[in-house]
Amino acid sequence: MGFRKHRRMILKGLKIAVGGCLAIAVAELFHLQYAASAGIITLLTVQDTRKGTIQLAKDRLLSFLLSTFLIFLCFHAADHLGWVRYGVYIFLMVITSYYFEWQNAISVNAVMGTHYLMSWNCSLAFALNELSLVIIGTGVALVMNWKMPSRLKEIQDGMQKIEDAMQQVLLELSWYLSGGKEEDQVWFDLDRLEADIQKGLEHAHEHAHNTLSNEDLYYIEYMEMRLQQCVMLQTLRSQVQKIKKLPRQAEPISRYLEHLADYVHEEDVPGEQLLKLQAVFDHMKQEPMPVTREEFENRAILYHVLMDLEEFLFVKQRFYEALIKKNHFSKNTSI
Repeated sequence: MGFRKHRRMILKGLKIAVGGCLAIAVAELFHLQYAASAGIITLLTVQDTRKGTIQLAKDRLLSFLLSTFLIFLCFHAADHLGWVRYGVYIFLMVITSYYFEWQNAISVNAVMGTHYLMSWNCSLAFALNELSLVIIGTGVALVMNWKMPSRLKEIQDGMQKIEDAMQQVLLELSWYLSGGKEEDQVWFDLDRLEADIQKGLEHAHEHAHNTLSNEDLYYIEYMEMRLQQCVMLQTLRSQVQKIKKLPRQAEPISRYLEHLADYVHEEDVPGEQLLKLQAVFDHMKQEPMPVTREEFENRAILYHVLMDLEEFLFVKQRFYEALIKKNHFSKNTSI
């Protein structure tokens, strides 16, 4: 476990500990019954992201209203059932919670049910006591998670690393198609690139869920675009591996890959690269027809490689066009 994960674990532990104690103190200040439950609610509500905490807090409050109604039915209307009514309440509460996708609120509502079971009190005052515990517990959790550490610098550094790695993969593919024998290194670097993009996408989602800003959705879209491009390179890899003997027609593609490697960065729009790729397509069409079966198969594979490269560029172009439509540009965003 790295230093960052240790720090995040310790920070979350501190938030839960401090928040739980604070929630109990506030509940006792208002002389609420079962004040300790406010601390438990805080513990169960603090999530890894601010968005997750806000969503869970909303689910807690909505499910509380439904659970209060179910408690009235089970504990007041069915008073003759004794302790069995708690089981009936749990059954109905769990079913409705899953129906409304409030699974994370089940534990708190179950604890609330034990309060009614122990107190035999279905009055409005007791319901307000329980509501106050939920409000205090979720409110303190929101306060604890309102300020989250930013991962923006880490994401931006990761973007630069991904672009450099993608550039290196394209150069290695170019070398391979020119007759170089570095196949294992190309595939290793490509797999590592995909892993780095997956990690960057995870960080981008976490960052966006903490900032709650539409501007930060850009980083998610960027990582998804790079992941799509990486998938295209993986497809290209599977095609290249089928070539038994490199024909001379592989040389123009090798040169094109070397040229393309200079234009993979964030700010590069692939208009010119698409035109150059079309020129490679045209050159391939002017080549004499293959004579042997092996030559035909190898040429067909090379044609698929060109189509994969075309889709590689289209992915970036669609990303660029989508950003224009959504107006995701800012003074500090260049692409």
